[in-house]
Amino acid sequence: MYEDFFEKFLISRSGRLLDMGCGLGFFVRKVAGLANWEAYGREISPAAVQFAREKIGLANVSCGRLEDVEFPPCSFDVITFWDVIDHILCPDAVLQRCHTLLRDEGICFLRTPNVSGQLLRARINKLVRGMQPHRDYMQARDHCHLYSMATVRKLLERNGFTRIEFVHLHPCQDARALLRGAKNLGYGVVRALALISAGHLNLDNLFVVARKET
Repeated sequence: MYEDFFEKFLISRSGRLLDMGCGLGFFVRKVAGLANWEAYGREISPAAVQFAREKIGLANVSCGRLEDVEFPPCSFDVITFWDVIDHILCPDAVLQRCHTLLRDEGICFLRTPNVSGQLLRARINKLVRGMQPHRDYMQARDHCHLYSMATVRKLLERNGFTRIEFVHLHPCQDARALLRGAKNLGYGVVRALALISAGHLNLDNLFVVARKET
């Protein structure tokens, strides 16, 4: 997945990237290993930031609320949210801050669950297992929101982003051949459905690219 992202947005380019909600910092470390890129991270968990700094040697990871990250305007070429935006109760302040921090033509990238795919899986799960009162059919309980293509587009547009598009990235590869094959087959099916429907039928996770206009 990360390799797909690098190929589409980072390889053969240069600049500065900020990973919002960077967790333990592994994505930041991968970006920092690329030629011509500076990588920074922001994370609300002190324990995660301590791990990133002390265990994997990332000096450019800071701790605090995402909307309070302190950099001058127009500091970054790319800002990423990997499975983070769905955990933020009121995401507008964070996205407004990101818009300020991006340079002209900069990219805001989000990965978030897709409510269309979640609904399909929930219905299949219910059909197979029946209703069970303690089972989470739609999402983990710590998710504040589930987004569709339409709602994530509206969220980004109202915070100043334009030229919003949805891309597909290969899934993380499992060491077990059977699971790896199943993941790749599923990826091929959902990507084919999106292509056939001209992007209207998207059952994949949402990989969203939004830009700050000049």
